[in-house]
Amino acid sequence: MNRASFQELVRRQLGGTATPMAAQLALDAVLQGIRDGLKQDGEVKLAHFGTFRVRRRASRKLLLPGSQTSIQLPERNVITFNEH
Repeated sequence: MNRASFQELVRRQLGGTATPMAAQLALDAVLQGIRDGLKQDGEVKLAHFGTFRVRRRASRKLLLPGSQTSIQLPERNVITFNEH
């Protein structure tokens, strides 16, 4: 599902009478809330849905196919999701 499809789904969930702009604003507000929560607390728990968490992925080697050379990928943060 892409953003436009998700936005249309939100519009229909709002009763179908909401404008596309209202659905976009609602979707943007939810996504911004998730972003802010992850930045501030490192996790966002949504009851009856799931939990978003920021995790640290360790540095690792990646073997490039064909050339048999490897590169070192640095540590980085990743977002994980677990359903409840």
